[in-house]
Amino acid sequence: MKRKTIKKLVLENIYLLIPLVLYGIYKNGYLVYSRNLLAFSNIFKPLYLILIGVVIKFIVDIIFYKKFKIDYNLLYTILIAMIMPSNINYLVFTIGFLVFYIASLYLDKYVKINKVCLIYVLLILVNSIFNEFTFANNLELKYSFSYNFFDLLMGRNIGGISSSSIFFSLIAFSYLIYSIYYKKEIPFVINITYLLLAFIYFFITNDNSLLLNSEVIFASIFVCTIPLYSPTKLIKQILYGISIGIITFIISLFNSVISIYCATLIVSIIINILLKVLKKPKIKEKLVKS
Repeated sequence: MKRKTIKKLVLENIYLLIPLVLYGIYKNGYLVYSRNLLAFSNIFKPLYLILIGVVIKFIVDIIFYKKFKIDYNLLYTILIAMIMPSNINYLVFTIGFLVFYIASLYLDKYVKINKVCLIYVLLILVNSIFNEFTFANNLELKYSFSYNFFDLLMGRNIGGISSSSIFFSLIAFSYLIYSIYYKKEIPFVINITYLLLAFIYFFITNDNSLLLNSEVIFASIFVCTIPLYSPTKLIKQILYGISIGIITFIISLFNSVISIYCATLIVSIIINILLKVLKKPKIKEKLVKS
């Protein structure tokens, strides 16, 4: 794929993420501040996290490449900031992201593991050492709310700091499906697989809490379809989507927010292991022939 094409695709994705970030500022910033549960300076925390990540990428690019690059790493940086919990510590995020991001640049040379999910899981683990392991903001921690379907569709559920709006995620998807470079089959397969299992679970237990998962929808659209870390052939995309959907459901029984990111990371690792195993006979065959 040409650099101009990559730049165009990255910018298109960033534009589509803007409404989600703005909603994140409203939900996890303004609404919490309006109840006197958040300092005014933290209203824009969703934006601050993105800026921290972009500044780190800018510095790393200048050091390594002598110029700032509008590439997929820029998109990854923004996505990681958007799916962080609202209680993420600024210092933990800054230092953790810097270390893990630089390490991931070296890792890319050897294996193709989904960078967004890998850094996300590592940051969540580090943050849980210093903060309570929760994705609820201060308002959600203090009060219990009963939301209707429209509220949940807009994003009034517990999730990442800028990734909880199903409505804006679906609007972005309705645009992306017309791109010849976008792997639109993957979100379809993931969500159909996940919803099928969630409905079966609902009929057995009468628990509907897993049916509407904003993180599954957001991640399946923006994270699981990342070109470098997802299959290109249709049959492989279907198997990839089914695998993520099944593992996501299983992990959702314990934590529905982190489930799809953990599932995508697991599948990404399994793919790398399988590729290495499949390549070994070919290497041996070449040695025999020589």
